[in-house]
Amino acid sequence: MDKSLSKIRCDVESCRFNRDAKHCFADSIKVSCTCASPDCCDETQCGTFETRE
Repeated sequence: MDKSLSKIRCDVESCRFNRDAKHCFADSIKVSCTCASPDCCDETQCGTFETRE
């Protein structure tokens, strides 16, 4: 977790991978749809999120 993911901006300050309230330092990210239907992907969520301790 030493290097930020290039061009990935994170506004979720409570995520342990977020540094300086803008850079993602996770090894990789997983983005998924928030709804059950494959035709409905208007909203996404970061599956990599972990709460900062």
